[in-house]
Amino acid sequence: MYRLFNKGFIYIIIAWLLFLQVGFLAKEVDYNLKFYGYSSHFEKDWFFHPGLQLDRDFYLTNWFVIRSAVSVYRDSGHLAAGFFHLGFRINARKFDNFYVRLGFGPSFIWRQNWWLHRDTYEGSSFYGETYHSDRFEKAFLWYGGDIEVEWKIKPNMSVVFATVPGYPVIFANSIGFRF
Repeated sequence: MYRLFNKGFIYIIIAWLLFLQVGFLAKEVDYNLKFYGYSSHFEKDWFFHPGLQLDRDFYLTNWFVIRSAVSVYRDSGHLAAGFFHLGFRINARKFDNFYVRLGFGPSFIWRQNWWLHRDTYEGSSFYGETYHSDRFEKAFLWYGGDIEVEWKIKPNMSVVFATVPGYPVIFANSIGFRF
């Protein structure tokens, strides 16, 4: 039980509590529901990893957004994975119905332990190269983020495409709706 409460997990809990306080300062609150699709390990493969992501955006100004996100998906090893993210977005309006957002902030990432499910697994530079028998592998990043494009179809309904440029490991894509 102690391992669950490592530094990364505790930082995310503290950030979530602070985030709830920021909500009262927001001019507007929006939600995204995204569906995961094709992603790529650089120069290795493309794979389909179905999953869902829910974002909650608090607009402090029309160009500065605070976002919390939670996601669950199937990773490239066909095992359960996901993340918790809290960060900021710079929101730029292009044309009448077209927005571009650049996001940045800490993320707590987890997946089912490949050591227990993959016979040929030798570890990774991201999750570690030392065998362990925990149920999950996890990592904490101070610098997670994404690039997002929004096309506003009508008031309170948009289509959103996002990509996580996780260089040098992965390039993950999602598409969804903003309401």
